[in-house]
Amino acid sequence: MDVLSVLLLMAGYEASVATVCPVGWHRYGKACYFAIKELNTWYKAKSICAASHASLAVPNSMEEQTFIWELLQQEFHPDGLGNGAWIGCNDIDREGVWQNCPLRGDETNAYQNWDEGNPSNQYSGADCALIGDRAGGVWWNQRCKNPRYATCELAIYDPLFCLQIGSDGRIITSPCLSDHHVLMELQAQGLVSCGKACLSHPKCSSFNLKDQGQGKIVCQLNDLALQNAADEDVVEIENCYGLDL
Repeated sequence: MDVLSVLLLMAGYEASVATVCPVGWHRYGKACYFAIKELNTWYKAKSICAASHASLAVPNSMEEQTFIWELLQQEFHPDGLGNGAWIGCNDIDREGVWQNCPLRGDETNAYQNWDEGNPSNQYSGADCALIGDRAGGVWWNQRCKNPRYATCELAIYDPLFCLQIGSDGRIITSPCLSDHHVLMELQAQGLVSCGKACLSHPKCSSFNLKDQGQGKIVCQLNDLALQNAADEDVVEIENCYGLDL
């Protein structure tokens, strides 16, 4: 199949590539951040972020947590956060299975900052997480319909990654690394979250993104880049995209 053009990695997904932060946004690492200063439900805050091609922020390291916390302190000075600011963690789809934020003792050892006793099932519908206004912004879970502030996050990738498009306008299936080089697997919402996970992992050189249908996407972080892999380490799998960092 002839290749007619290339498609920027982020096109058609929930977030877009930014090279500089929009006015009013603040850059940290590979992302821009914006504090929503109006009170909204978690769902409304998520839609406000999406309107800017961003998502609700999720702290993936102590350093990112500290940056977001300090940004919120600055933006809401001198009154403070009040009852907190929404972040992207939630267990809306399945009680007790938190998306984007791990629980204490999570075997992946991914970053978490839950307050003692949280997330709690004390209240029905307390399926959304926020950064609280104390102790450096520990995480709490509350009812998603509660009015709270929020923080948006817009990913930045440098360099940009590309996927090829064939003559029929469809994305060409890219080769993936075999399972022998997978550091870890996690559920992903798309290319943005999988790419961020790889960039934040000290041993990740590339990632596989497997679309399993029905909205289920598996992100595999690899310890080897595709361009350096031997032939036997590369496999062709339908609905799988292999991307180098």
